[in-house]
Amino acid sequence: MNSLRLIPWRWLPRNAWGDREFCQRRFVRRQGRQPDPESAGRLTDLLYRIKTDGSLPDTIYQFVTDKELAKLDIENPVGPGYAPETYRVLRSPDEIRAFVPDRVPCVLKPTHMGGPILFHTDLGRAIGRDLLRKWLDKDHCRGTRGGNCRHPRPKIIVEEFLSEDGVSVPKDYKLFCFHGVPKLIQVGADRFGKHTQNFYDLEWNRLPITYGVSTGPEDDKTPRRLRESFRIVSLLAPPFPFVRVDLSACEEGIRIAELTFCPRDVNDVLPPPAADIELAKLFDPGYRLDVQACAKAWS
Repeated sequence: MNSLRLIPWRWLPRNAWGDREFCQRRFVRRQGRQPDPESAGRLTDLLYRIKTDGSLPDTIYQFVTDKELAKLDIENPVGPGYAPETYRVLRSPDEIRAFVPDRVPCVLKPTHMGGPILFHTDLGRAIGRDLLRKWLDKDHCRGTRGGNCRHPRPKIIVEEFLSEDGVSVPKDYKLFCFHGVPKLIQVGADRFGKHTQNFYDLEWNRLPITYGVSTGPEDDKTPRRLRESFRIVSLLAPPFPFVRVDLSACEEGIRIAELTFCPRDVNDVLPPPAADIELAKLFDPGYRLDVQACAKAWS
C-alpha cells in the first residue's frame, strides 16, 4: 500500500480504490486537511462522503447526470415546461462540423459534465466548433473521479436561451436540497465577466458565505418566482440525500438546468470554518438557519 501511495495522484488507476485515493488526495491539496467523512462535523465532509461512499455510480445518478436524459426525469414529477426545450443534440464531430443554428438565441453545453456553456445570441457570428469538439473529447470523470459521470455518453446539447432581453446572460439560482427539502440558495451573476455569487436562506436573508467564487457587493433582488421554484425542486429532490438543483427564473418561467451532487467538486474550502460546521446541520430535517446568529458567529 505504501508503494501505491507513491503513485502521482493524476495517474491513479480507474477503479474503486484509485478513485477514493484520487478524491482524498485532491481534497487534502485544496482544503489543507484530511476529510472526515464519518463525522457529521462539516458540510464539506458530508458532501465528500456522498462523493466517495459508492452511491454515485447507481443508475439513477448516472441517468440524471446526462443533461439530455435528465429532462425526462424532470418532467416526470413536475410536468412539461420546466426543462429547457431541446433544439438539437450533436453526437459526433461530423454533426458539430455540419451544425448550423436555426434558432437563435440558444445555449450549447456538454451533456456529460457541469460548468462549460456557450451562449449563442448572434446569428451572424460563427459557432466555436473547436470548443465544442474539445468538449466532446473531454473525459470529465478523469479529472473529478465523480462516480455519477463515469458512464454518460459525451454529447453537445443545443437548448433554448431564456433571459430578460434575449441577449444578457441571466442570473443562475442553485437550490441546495437536503433529504428532499430546499434549505439554501446560491445566486450567481455575471458569469462571463466579474463572476460573483451570494448565498441566502429561504426568506432571502443573505448569509456571509464565500464558496469558491467571490461574493457580490450588493444583495440580489428577490426573484418573483422564488416560491414556485421551492415547489418545483421539492418534487425533484426527494430521491437524493443531497442534491443542488440549478435553474433559471425569469418572465418566461422556470427552467431546470441540471442536478448537481458534488458542488465545487467537493474540494473548495467553505469559509469561515464555523460556517462549514453550522451548515452541516442542514442534513438534520428539523434544523433551520438563524441568519442573525450565523452572521454574528461567522464574523
